[in-house]
Amino acid sequence: MFSITPQTSHNSQGVPNSGSKLLVTRRSWKNSSTWAKFPLKTAAVIQQPSPRPEFTPLAAWASDETDSGSAPKVVGSVPGDVDILPGRVYSVSTTEEIELDEDTRQSLEEFRRLYGFRQYQLIFVFFSFITYIFDVVSDAYLAYRYHKQGDYYWSKLTLALVVGPSLVITGFSLMWYVLDRKAHVDPPRGCLCWTFRLTFHALQMAPLVRLSDAVYYGMCSKRPGISLDAAVWFIKLMLYEDADCAMLRMIECFMESAPQLLLQLYIIITQGTAQSTLQIIVQSVSCLTSWLSLAWSLTHYQKALRSSRAEKARMRWLSSSLFFLWKAAMLSSRLLSLALLAAIVRGFWFGLALGCHWIVAAGWVLARGTTFCSPSRNTLTEYLFDLVLGAVYCFDVVNIREGHSRIWYSTCYTVFGLENFMIAALWHIFSSNGPVTKTWLMKAPTFSTWVNDIPSWVLPLVVICSFIIGIFVMISYYLFAHPSGRIRVCIPCDELMKNEDPKSKTPESLSLDPKELDLGSA
Repeated sequence: MFSITPQTSHNSQGVPNSGSKLLVTRRSWKNSSTWAKFPLKTAAVIQQPSPRPEFTPLAAWASDETDSGSAPKVVGSVPGDVDILPGRVYSVSTTEEIELDEDTRQSLEEFRRLYGFRQYQLIFVFFSFITYIFDVVSDAYLAYRYHKQGDYYWSKLTLALVVGPSLVITGFSLMWYVLDRKAHVDPPRGCLCWTFRLTFHALQMAPLVRLSDAVYYGMCSKRPGISLDAAVWFIKLMLYEDADCAMLRMIECFMESAPQLLLQLYIIITQGTAQSTLQIIVQSVSCLTSWLSLAWSLTHYQKALRSSRAEKARMRWLSSSLFFLWKAAMLSSRLLSLALLAAIVRGFWFGLALGCHWIVAAGWVLARGTTFCSPSRNTLTEYLFDLVLGAVYCFDVVNIREGHSRIWYSTCYTVFGLENFMIAALWHIFSSNGPVTKTWLMKAPTFSTWVNDIPSWVLPLVVICSFIIGIFVMISYYLFAHPSGRIRVCIPCDELMKNEDPKSKTPESLSLDPKELDLGSA
């Protein structure tokens, strides 16, 4: 599809670079400017003709029965006059090898080596499952406990923060299935598979369904006797499914886990004396799982972003660990500072401050534009998605800009740092002078016993120290553990300020040539 010119730069693993930094999904294949994701060539796919009895069903790859259509079982090279077009279904035999030239075979082998499914990835999958289940269950149980002890307001609010975001995430996931089906970029599925998907979506487990599909595709790519081209196809399906899961999980965490953690911290700070030891334990578990889920969702998103781009080096253990610690420290500082602010100011002003932050962030995302729900950024679904994504920026920073990220991170974390410092100072001033006087801005809360027993500077110190630790770990990540290798500290201003706009044009290093379609990403 895109031919890579000799001037194209390469990453540390020798894979050519391309021009966009956004997370890649199957839906973006319909947009010609975002096709060049895996610069590999294979003769293992051809355009699907009308179904005939001797054809092997496409969904048979995954041991599934298909309801409609079938795909050809390809043996041998694709004729040179075959047009490979977007929006069509392509297939390949899973066991019979295709006649590939040596360069193509080496490219496919290298792709499988770099991006293939590995057994240790099951550890990350297990961690994702555990944090998701514990997060939801602990929040639901807290809603039950609040209702049982007569705190109906907290019960309803806790339950709303579980159900509301879950419905939004389920809606996005189902919408993406529809878009994938319209674009013909998802293998046809039978009744059994759709029953499984819809059932668990009804149970509000959309991220786990996506994660299960990704693991299944990855395990299919490791089948004994599977052909090289089919294994590569399964790996690509795994990467794209993982991209969907990562985005769903991140948005779910920042719509549910972050507000839930903020709410529980507020209750812990202002609830007076806890009703029982069990309630304290459940609140602690809820806060811990929400915090871990948030940090892990950002780490998973970053891993999926790099894995969905062939020109990006993958994150290893050290990179993932430092990135996780960086985000965990930043989130703890941000959420604790917001909880302290909510404890001393009136709800209207707290909501207004957070709402203004969200409006600015959502406006920036809308101005930049995304193509996660559709190939065009100017659609209603994409606008709604950008508004939801803006909620993430109330709690942490997710870089979706092309080019060097240091200016963006420096700007955002400067704003976050100033906000956190002012909130910490405000808490210290008003809590150290005895009971807070009720004014138009401030309220007179009743703090918990443990808050009254500790010096007023302890919680502000935790906020500031967590932020400083996060900055230190972030710098360590970029200096010593960035997947791309050694990061240049000094960059010329003109290069630093130049951020490629993915919507503007096809990158200069890539030239559109229908005669050289990237068959491996069809």
